[in-house]
Amino acid sequence: MIARSLLWIGCALLLASCCDGESVDERGWPKELVLGLVPALEAEALVDNLDPLAEHLEAELGIPVRSFVPQDYTGLVEALGSGRADIGMLPPFAAMLGQRRYDIETILISVRKGETGYRSQWMTNDPSACSSPPEVIERICATRDPNRTAQTVRFLQCEGDLSQLRDQTVAFVDPNSTSGFLFPAVQLSDMGIDTESDVNGLFVGGHDAAVLAVYAGDTRFGVSYDDARNMICDQYPDVGEKAIVFNFAPMLPNDGVQLRPGLPEDLQQAIAKAFIGLAESQAHLPDEQKTLWVLYEIDGFMPYQEGLYDPVRDAYELMRY
Repeated sequence: MIARSLLWIGCALLLASCCDGESVDERGWPKELVLGLVPALEAEALVDNLDPLAEHLEAELGIPVRSFVPQDYTGLVEALGSGRADIGMLPPFAAMLGQRRYDIETILISVRKGETGYRSQWMTNDPSACSSPPEVIERICATRDPNRTAQTVRFLQCEGDLSQLRDQTVAFVDPNSTSGFLFPAVQLSDMGIDTESDVNGLFVGGHDAAVLAVYAGDTRFGVSYDDARNMICDQYPDVGEKAIVFNFAPMLPNDGVQLRPGLPEDLQQAIAKAFIGLAESQAHLPDEQKTLWVLYEIDGFMPYQEGLYDPVRDAYELMRY
């Protein structure tokens, strides 16, 4: 009888924990959502710009939204997989791993200048690494600081051979960064260069940090997405001249918006609508006033199409062996 009573009590507690009316509202939606963003920027800069996005989602969904910045990509994947985060914005490799491990769902793909894909760029601070004279490209550096004025800066680009990376220190972004490690690693592997034994890889955590490592001379070479120099040219106007782009990796699909498994379908649709609505409502503003541009240089979103991350999955499988 005692064992039977304990069993009934255990079942009752389990049912109560699964059906706790206090944790959802009348729509069946959680009473709070947690938004996590990976540190493409320095963590402090990212935190400073998180509030406008969280506040927009809160207003559109009618649910309090709490935000946080994990230490790295893996931290956000684990948070989404364990239910400690509800919404994330992940690069394609981390999103693919999250889908494989935890059924994390990608609902939107980012759009930048009309494109749903991008590529990695290799950088150096040593002009002798160029096999052709550097080309000067003048660009308007759109500032993230409303107190600064946009200015024209010089970005250098040349052609250079990746074979010279052998035995060199290279600033990578993160082991789970698609453009900051995975695709560049596959590119080197195709040339017979192993990122574990043939180069001294240094993971610096963010794309801006990789650019800064090259700019400051901490490493001779580095890799980031194209063109991450835009992220810091307002602070370092000569970054485009000191961090010279000399090679590119193949194109890959953009990052996007991910949700933890188990969220109601109507809430998923509402979240997608809120992200799209934010981009559309601010399309007329200067870049430095656009919430999503300041965070990740995002212009808009497209619905995720099945199979879009297959090239990332193929690259992952290649690097496993």
